[in-house]
Amino acid sequence: MYNDVCCVIVTYNIGNDFLKCFNSIVDQVKNVVIVDNGSDSETISMLKALEGKERVKIIYNDENLGIATALNIGVKYAEECGTEWVLTMDNDSISTLNMVDSMINVYNHLNEDKKKKVVSITPRHIETGYTEISEGDKISELQNNEFVEIDVCITSGNLVKTSVFREVNYFEDKLFIDSVDFDFCFKLKQKGYELIQTKGAKLLHKCGDATEKEILFFKTGYTNHSYLRRYYMTRNRFYLWNKYKDIDSRFIKNDKRAFCTEIVKVILLEKDKKIKLKMIIKGIKDYRNNIYGKISI
Repeated sequence: MYNDVCCVIVTYNIGNDFLKCFNSIVDQVKNVVIVDNGSDSETISMLKALEGKERVKIIYNDENLGIATALNIGVKYAEECGTEWVLTMDNDSISTLNMVDSMINVYNHLNEDKKKKVVSITPRHIETGYTEISEGDKISELQNNEFVEIDVCITSGNLVKTSVFREVNYFEDKLFIDSVDFDFCFKLKQKGYELIQTKGAKLLHKCGDATEKEILFFKTGYTNHSYLRRYYMTRNRFYLWNKYKDIDSRFIKNDKRAFCTEIVKVILLEKDKKIKLKMIIKGIKDYRNNIYGKISI
């Protein structure tokens, strides 16, 4: 029996690699809605082959509308389906066996008062860019009901009560990409809701072009995001920091430190550092000038 969950996945130029994500989750949920953001021909061809599958809906955008808008399109379809939960997934993440069951099981073991507060459940994210994945990492634990309360979580693997999206006015379209998920989480927190991360549920996830390098006998990881992503990450970080400056958030404090650390890593370790630094500066300028949406280059 499928869980009362609609899975929303946004695709963009992923090609046949998307099938790893799709096949990992389709049998864990009631239905899947795929929102394509103007992808290349390989991706469209792959999606056309999925159109006849039961419980699968595919929506095609003519252009890249950004992750926030595409997610909102998928969420509104989920609302029409009437499912209790929406699961958002990145198109390159891979669900482990029993991931959704494990998260639902944790929720079902909460007391009634806690159930009214908890509207977002996320798994542990296992970074595939740095470490080799074991067989145990590919299976979620059904009997592990442990969880921790968190400030924010990323889009991929986030299980959210369908009823709250309209209450917080969905994802913020103008952010386009990056910090979209964090902004959504803070909007939930402002409404008095709680977010939890389960210890038993697991998701295989890669952040950017994650790489590790040894420097002076120490290993350090860096994401090697593109210069465009550096722009959006910077602009939207400053937006987030200012919008929620009155919230005492450990995440925001850590993110400010991480921003400085990432600039150092860009300079010392990453490729295309000159244009990335230029785009970081442009991101700060556009934030100050209240320029949002898709960047025009």
